[in-house]
Amino acid sequence: MENPTTAIARPGSGQRTSNELRFAGQRDPLTGLFEQDYLIQELERTLQKSRTQPVTATLALMQLENFYEIRTWVGKPEADLLLSDIAHLLEKSLPESVILCRWQHYEFAVLLFNESSLNARLITDRVKQALQSALSTSIPPQLELKCGVGLTAVDRNIPSVEVLFARARHKLSLAHYRGENNVQLTALAATSPGIVLKQLHKALRNHQLQLSFQPTVSLREDGLQHYEIRSFLPGENYSLPTPLLFETAVQNALGENIDRYIIGQALQLLRRQNQNSLRLTVNLTQNTVVSPHFFDWLETTIHQHSDLGEQLVFQISEIDVLIAQHHMDYFCNQLARLNIKLSISNFGCTPDPFRYLSLLRAHFVKLDVSLLEKIDVDPVKRDQLIQIIARLHQNGLRAIAGMVENMSLLPWLWKARVNFVQGYCMQKPESSLNFEFLKDETVGLH
Repeated sequence: MENPTTAIARPGSGQRTSNELRFAGQRDPLTGLFEQDYLIQELERTLQKSRTQPVTATLALMQLENFYEIRTWVGKPEADLLLSDIAHLLEKSLPESVILCRWQHYEFAVLLFNESSLNARLITDRVKQALQSALSTSIPPQLELKCGVGLTAVDRNIPSVEVLFARARHKLSLAHYRGENNVQLTALAATSPGIVLKQLHKALRNHQLQLSFQPTVSLREDGLQHYEIRSFLPGENYSLPTPLLFETAVQNALGENIDRYIIGQALQLLRRQNQNSLRLTVNLTQNTVVSPHFFDWLETTIHQHSDLGEQLVFQISEIDVLIAQHHMDYFCNQLARLNIKLSISNFGCTPDPFRYLSLLRAHFVKLDVSLLEKIDVDPVKRDQLIQIIARLHQNGLRAIAGMVENMSLLPWLWKARVNFVQGYCMQKPESSLNFEFLKDETVGLH
C-alpha cells in the first residue's frame, strides 16, 4: 500500500493526511504546492529509514533555467500566472505517488519512490517535454522554456538532506553546461557496471590515463602561471567517458588510485619544467579526502621531488567538503604542513557555502556556474556576485570563475573583482603548457 504521506496534495482534492493538515499553512501562495519545510521533513524521514532497511527513492531538482528571461518579456504578473500554470501541469504530469514542492529561484523539487524512482529519468524527461509543449503558446515565439533536471538517489551513506540537495544541484548544473548527453553515461553505468569497472581497472593497470592542462588566468597580473590538470582516456578504442570514469572510480574506492597517478605526473612535470612561477591544480576525489593512507604516500612522494609542494594546489568540490566534514581538519592540517594550497570547486552549489568555510584553510574557491548565470543581463545576479566576491576577499580567499565561454562576461567579472577566469574563452584544455600569460591586461566596460 502506498505511503499516504507521499501523495501530491492537490488544492481542493478532498481528504488530507495528518501530515498534509499539519503543513497546510506552509503552502506556497502562488502555486499551491508545499513549501520547502515539508519536503525536508520527508527527506529526513526517508534518509533515516534507509539506515535500517532498503529504500528506493530519488530526489529530482527541476529548474526553469530561462524563466528570468521569459519574465522580462511578459512582465512579472503574467510570469506569476505562468508559474502557477507550470505547477498545475507538473501535478498532472507526475505520478500521484510523488512529493512535489516548490523550491527556490524558479525551481521545483520532487521526491520519487519505488517504481517511480526506478523510472525517474524517463518520468522527468516526459515532464520536460510536456511543459515545453503545453507552454509553447504562452510565451513569446522567440523563446522556448528550458527545464533542467538534477537527479540523485537516496543512499544510506548520504549523511544529510543538505548533501542530497547539493548532489542534485551539482548534477543539474553539469547537465545544463555539458548537455544532456550524460543520460547515455548513466544508462551504461546502470546496465553494465561490471563492464565499466573492468575497463577502469584496465586503464589504471596499463597507465592509459592521459593529462591535459587548462590555464587559469589572473585578471590582475600575479607573476604566476596557473594550470588545472584534467585527465581522460584517449583514442577511439576506449568507451569510458571522463565523467563516468571518475563516478565509477569513486563508487568503487578507486579514486585515490587515479589521484595518486595524477599527482605523481604533476610532480614529475614540475621537476622537468624547473620553473618557480608554475602552479598546477589537481582535483581530488572523495576517496582521497577520507583516506587514512594518502598523506603517508604523499609525504614520501613529495620528498622524492624536492620542495615542490608550494607549486601544487589541491581542489575538492563543495559537495565532498560537506560529505567529509569530519575529515577536513586533519586534511587541511596535512596540506599546510606540506605547503600545499587548497581550492574549493563548485562553490555556491549549496544554500549557504560560507557556513562551512570555518572548517577549512582554503586559498581559492572556484565559483559554481550557477552564480555566473545571467550576470550580463540580470542586475540582481550581478549584485549577488559582487557581494559574494567581497565576502570571499574578506575571508582571504581568491575567486575563480570557471566554464566561461563568452568573452563578453569578462568586464562583468572584472567589475565583480573576480581574481581568475578559466574556460574556452581563454583556452580549451591542451596536452602541453602553451598558454601565453600576459604581463599586463586591461578589461573595461563599454
